[in-house]
Amino acid sequence: MIYLVRHGQSEANVSRRFSGITDVELTETGILQAVSAGKKLKGKTIHKIFSSPLKRAKNTAELIADEIGFNKKDIIIENRLTEVNFGIFENLTWEEIIKMYADEIENWIKFKHKYKFPKGEGYDDIIDRVSGFMDNVPDNSLISTHYGVIQAVLLYFKIVDDVTLWDYKISNCDIFVVNNKKIEKIIRCGLKS
Repeated sequence: MIYLVRHGQSEANVSRRFSGITDVELTETGILQAVSAGKKLKGKTIHKIFSSPLKRAKNTAELIADEIGFNKKDIIIENRLTEVNFGIFENLTWEEIIKMYADEIENWIKFKHKYKFPKGEGYDDIIDRVSGFMDNVPDNSLISTHYGVIQAVLLYFKIVDDVTLWDYKISNCDIFVVNNKKIEKIIRCGLKS
């Protein structure tokens, strides 16, 4: 089993900013979500925990580790699990992006996940980044990461394709349980973002 966990609610989630590679903190709700996710994972066999280096994912991993009795010092920080770089849109709200980059919005809407953010990344970049890592993740691992990275993993494993990618809702601290490159189940943390 591989447990893919989206980080808890962050300050950027609340302010509705495209934080991507911007390092932001968890909110109080995000902390509670991570604790809840940890409680739902108690009793599961988890030998390794990997995390994005960004605080929101790292803190989520630490809170889960506390709940399941995993030594936080053994969490492995993996740079390839960092969220998509939104480039010129980084840390802006949708409203700010519309005002500043109206000409780019049409392309983003038209090409969806095939769009490459100017001065940033596209989903193909994330897939390239995470593929080598995912090919070598041992069984019974937990991965604390981000929305875009989870989508990239689902695309890489061919769980979803260009049409079905948006069929999966990925809320804060949702846990995607993946077995043999298939989703076995999705555990919802149950706390509203």
